[in-house]
Amino acid sequence: MTGRAAKRVRKVLGQRLRALRTQRGLSQERLGKGSGLSGKFIGEVERGEKSISIDSLYRASVALEVPLRDLTDIGDKHTVPTEEAQKIFALVSPPAVLIGVGHVATARGSTIIASSSSRRSRGP
Repeated sequence: MTGRAAKRVRKVLGQRLRALRTQRGLSQERLGKGSGLSGKFIGEVERGEKSISIDSLYRASVALEVPLRDLTDIGDKHTVPTEEAQKIFALVSPPAVLIGVGHVATARGSTIIASSSSRRSRGP
């Protein structure tokens, strides 16, 4: 992963962390205290300035009372992810495997049918 890609991942994680924190009416200091981190560090993560370990991210999710996936998943089947989110997802997803002419199997079990004029996706 390039430095630029890592920066975008940090930004998305930070945005998610801030959104969940503010939805719950918590200050950075209070979330920090609840997760064993400093409020200053929480702010740096939210601004995408610092990376956060998976252990610390898990502790933050516990303090926020949300599953870890709420901080890490890029979109769900009920929302259409933004172009930026799709780019980030592509960067952090395992590579796809070519299974036939124009057919690619992804690690998530879906098959993508690609042609020069259009792209479609079929679920598992």
